[in-house]
Amino acid sequence: MALAMARESRLPANEAGARSGIVYASQEAHMSMPKAVALLGIGRGNLRLIAVDEALRMRVDALEAAIAADRAAGRTPIAIVATTGTVNTGAVDPLPEIADVAARENLWLHVDGAYGGLVALAAPEKFRGLDRADSLSLDAHKWLYQPAECGCLLHRHPDIARQTFSHSGDYVRSFREDPAESFAFFDESMELSRRFRALKLWLSLQYHGRRAFRAAIRRDLDNALALARAVEARPELELLAPVTLSAVCFRHRTKDNAAILKRMATRGRVYLSNATIGGQFALRACFVNHRTSDDDVEAIVPEVIAAAEEVNA
Repeated sequence: MALAMARESRLPANEAGARSGIVYASQEAHMSMPKAVALLGIGRGNLRLIAVDEALRMRVDALEAAIAADRAAGRTPIAIVATTGTVNTGAVDPLPEIADVAARENLWLHVDGAYGGLVALAAPEKFRGLDRADSLSLDAHKWLYQPAECGCLLHRHPDIARQTFSHSGDYVRSFREDPAESFAFFDESMELSRRFRALKLWLSLQYHGRRAFRAAIRRDLDNALALARAVEARPELELLAPVTLSAVCFRHRTKDNAAILKRMATRGRVYLSNATIGGQFALRACFVNHRTSDDDVEAIVPEVIAAAEEVNA
């Protein structure tokens, strides 16, 4: 939805032949980005995946170079997608610098905060520049601890949303003439009939209050740091990426980590996911559960070591 709005604002439909444009995101961007450009007709060939630095954040110099190259070739950049919490490692792209590029180049700035954006409630210092985004996606079923299917798009351009999604151009003209004109949700969204998915989130916020959610998020961040320290304390283990939010990616230095992961699942005490970091198979723990205890965190490294000892034993 955000990229549809970006295209409508930078390459409106009445500009013949100008309906694709170029979108920029990092190499660590979520799989939903190529899906979105494909479904919108922008095309995967018009998605530029920008190189990342040693912390797996989008490189601003590479972004600037890609935009300059596209403009020199006569192409039309329309949007930048920055990520606050990449799916593998939780890396946060340098938002202030990216926002500067977007402003200078007159590009829509979308922030993919589906995983990490809500950490701004508890650690706003990690998200300087977030207030400069044109749109922001959030998944409350991740870091507001809701049941699945509770996503949200925030944006600051209701007129563009209505221009993009309203079924009638008369609605857009009416809005511009009378800002007090009321609109239904389907005039600002790709959705039509839908369930009241916001109810579960509204009830949770009313019952627990924002303070409880902030405290739970901080505990998750602390859990990740505790695990990172435990990994660093074992010479046979190594971290494969900085711990920015709550994802911890690490490996055993000498054993087959894929085999370790399978063995851990068989042992049935600790369950980890996996990622590929710099071409290496990583064990991945991601803390997004408000019920995770200190004991749960402390059990991870001993289980990894025990599973490693059973591999090829």
